[in-house]
Amino acid sequence: MPDLQFMRPFKSVPGSASADDLLYHYTSESGLRGIIESDRIWATDIRFLNDYTEFQRAFEDKYLNSLIEALRAALRKDIDSTAARVMDGMLAVRNRASILDLIKDSTKRNDTVVCSFTSSLHDGFDPGDRLSQWRGYSHSCQGFSMGFDRELLEKQIALDNPGAKASVVQCLYEGTGPDVLLFEDMGRNAALEFDKLWLKGEAVSDSYQTVNPTATAEYKKANDYFLKALSKATAQFFIRAARIKHAGFREECEWRIVLQASNEALTRSGLIRVRQGPFGETPYIEIPLGLREHGTSPLRRIVVGPGKEKETFQQSVERLLKTHGMNLRRGDIPDGDGVEVAISTIPYRSG
Repeated sequence: MPDLQFMRPFKSVPGSASADDLLYHYTSESGLRGIIESDRIWATDIRFLNDYTEFQRAFEDKYLNSLIEALRAALRKDIDSTAARVMDGMLAVRNRASILDLIKDSTKRNDTVVCSFTSSLHDGFDPGDRLSQWRGYSHSCQGFSMGFDRELLEKQIALDNPGAKASVVQCLYEGTGPDVLLFEDMGRNAALEFDKLWLKGEAVSDSYQTVNPTATAEYKKANDYFLKALSKATAQFFIRAARIKHAGFREECEWRIVLQASNEALTRSGLIRVRQGPFGETPYIEIPLGLREHGTSPLRRIVVGPGKEKETFQQSVERLLKTHGMNLRRGDIPDGDGVEVAISTIPYRSG
C-alpha cells in the first residue's frame, strides 16, 4: 500500500455555511473545468508561489527567539544543576543559530505544498466576488471563484500517517500578534516534552556523543532529552511556517490546504508531478475533493466573474456540473446538497 492515501470524506450532515462563510478559490475557466472534471485541486510547492519569501519568514530571529524564550520560561525548575547548566548553554544566544540549523535541516527531507483560498473580510462584501482576486487570479480572462464549506473540506483532505500531514489552516500576517503566539506555543510544548522525558528518566546509550569531551552521564542525558524534545515539539514547524505571510498580502485574508510530506514518501507514492509555471518547472500534487459525493461534497457555490457574457457562462457551468453528476441549488436555500451558480455584480472589464 502506498505511503499516502487520501481519506474518503466522513459521512456527515452537510455544513450550513452561508456564502460569506465559505472559502473561495479563484481560478480561470480552464482551471474551473479541470477541477470539476478531474474532481481534484492542485496544491503547489510553496517555493513557487507569487510571494518569493514564502516559507522563509518563519525562520527569522523574532520567531526563533519567541520559541526559545517560551521554552526557557516553561522548563521545570527542579532539574539538577548539571541539567540546568546544559539547558542554559543550549538556549544561550550564541547557540541559537545551531538550533535554527537543526530545524532548517528538516526542510531537506520534507516537501510542503499548498492550495490557496480567500475568506470573508467581514466588510459586508461578498468574498466570492472580490475585485482584487479577479485581477490577480483569473489571468486576464474569464474568472470563476469556487466556494467550499471549510468543515467539509477539512474532512475531505484529512490525512495523517507516517508519510504526510494535511490540514486546512488560516494564514497569519506578520505584525498582527497571533503569528508570534504560534512559535511561543511550540516552545512551551518543547518544555513539556523535556519534562516528560526527565520524569521518565530513560538511560542514554554509552555511545551517545556530545561536543563536550568530558560529558558526564547526567550531561548526556540532559543534552539528549533537549534534542528529542525540540525535535518533537517542532514537528509542526513547517505546517506553521506555511501560515506566515508578509503583511502586504493581508487583504487576501487567506486560508490554505497545507500538506507536508517526506520527500521519500512523495516519491514512492508517485503523487508528485511537475508542470510549467510562471516561475519555472513547478512541483505539485492533485488533492481529491469528493465533489460527486452527495451530502458530503465541500463545494457549495461558484461565482462567474466579471465579463461580457456572464449569463452564458452561468448556463455553461450549470451544464458542466450536471454532466458530472452534481446537483444545483438556488441562492435562497443556504443549506442542503448541491452547488449554487451565481454571477458577479462588479461592473469590471479587463480590456
